[in-house]
Amino acid sequence: MEAFLKPEITWSALAPIGIVVATALLTLVVELFLPRTQRTPLIVVGLLGLSIAAYFQFAVWQISVVTFGETIVSDALGTILCLAILGATALTLLFSEEYLQARGLRYGEFYPLLLFASAGAMAMATTTNMIVMFIGLETLSLSLYVLSGLSRTEARSEESALKYFLLGAFASAFLLYGIALLYGAQGNVDIRYLPETWASAKQGDASVALLTASVVLLLIGLGFKASLVPFHLWTPDVYQGAPTVATAYMSAVVKVAAFGVLIRLMVSVAPLWELWTPLVWWLSVLSMVVGNAAGLIQRDAKRMLAYSSVAHAGYLAIGLVSANATGVAGMIYYLGAYSLMTVGAFGVLSLMARAGDTTTVEALQGLYRRSPFAAHAMAILMLSLAGIPPTAGFWGKWYLFFAAIEANQTLLALVLALTSVIGAAYYLRLTFSLYAEPRVATVPWRVPAPMVACLLACILGLIGLGVLPASLTDAAKDAARQVQAETANSALQAGFNP
Repeated sequence: MEAFLKPEITWSALAPIGIVVATALLTLVVELFLPRTQRTPLIVVGLLGLSIAAYFQFAVWQISVVTFGETIVSDALGTILCLAILGATALTLLFSEEYLQARGLRYGEFYPLLLFASAGAMAMATTTNMIVMFIGLETLSLSLYVLSGLSRTEARSEESALKYFLLGAFASAFLLYGIALLYGAQGNVDIRYLPETWASAKQGDASVALLTASVVLLLIGLGFKASLVPFHLWTPDVYQGAPTVATAYMSAVVKVAAFGVLIRLMVSVAPLWELWTPLVWWLSVLSMVVGNAAGLIQRDAKRMLAYSSVAHAGYLAIGLVSANATGVAGMIYYLGAYSLMTVGAFGVLSLMARAGDTTTVEALQGLYRRSPFAAHAMAILMLSLAGIPPTAGFWGKWYLFFAAIEANQTLLALVLALTSVIGAAYYLRLTFSLYAEPRVATVPWRVPAPMVACLLACILGLIGLGVLPASLTDAAKDAARQVQAETANSALQAGFNP
């Protein structure tokens, strides 16, 4: 009888995800012993666990290894994305307690669900094995389904959770079918072997059809999570209906995880550019146009930011079409900056829980009279989303614009520039509304210290990345070069000359 072969495991590469899972389990236990009105210890435990996970993630920054039965990839790309996920989770935890108390949502399960979702997102960002990716995706998604419907007494929250669940299950079916076809074509579900499989397949062979269908189905499933048009229809309703603190987390972490997988998929489908490029080109253009055009007519800030998310997904997809080092580095930089922008923006909107959780542009009018600090913070965040220098949002679009130029995608670069101007219109409209005279008498609001810390971290991070973009771009370029090297090695092993 053949002896069982124990896989070689690099525990340092698994430590960050393991710590986040352990922290989630610990918050479950601690919550049992806390009164219903006391949730601060859960936040402290969560932040401590995330800090330890970030420390171990930094420790493996320079390590490039495939471990745990070739299912976990530890590299610069995974490290940056995981740090973005951990940072967005920590920022969400900071302002969550004030919002949940104001809304009467005293559910202790919020905190472990948030941490389990983060562990799933980290698994997605650090694997090339599609089964592991799917497990991470479902861990992320199931937690978000519950978080979307956390406000159990509100019809719009329950509606958003049901819509997200039904459409998410439908998209997961596409993704799973694509994984099944990938296995049928090459006998495993690791996308690193896709170039070799494609190179060895003969025209007219069943493997060619299976791989083609697999890539299309995988793109559909991931396009849903990334909110790319036409797979975006869930986004405005779920963003508006879900509790604002859940929307803040969802807007940042899901985007980072989904595009992390898409970057690795892009690396692996180098031989299929003739199929991949037109598909992603149209997804990018449609997302930029539809997202910004729909954002112009929105009167609710959460729906406006939802369509903004669709538009930003289109911007990010430019890096996938360009498929060069500048594009990959631009995507990595943009994902980090976008996490700060959206968490901060929804953090400010969470203050509206004190006024009935109304997030219309009219309700936000005169926010400066209630809280000057919150209004100033929101203005900076809107300017960054619009891509106004010297914020990080400007540099993110700048890198993606020149990535398209380098790849001879001039029309795509032009669409980015024009739609960014359209997007600036509704960002600036909301900004002007913050400083307009309120229609009714207002009472000054005290911004809690955790919220102040969250907003300061976001705006200082965006300004710092804008003034000193090299602080992140250097790391992003290293990760991009590593990704490009992986592409070249895969192609070379497969006898393909990209």
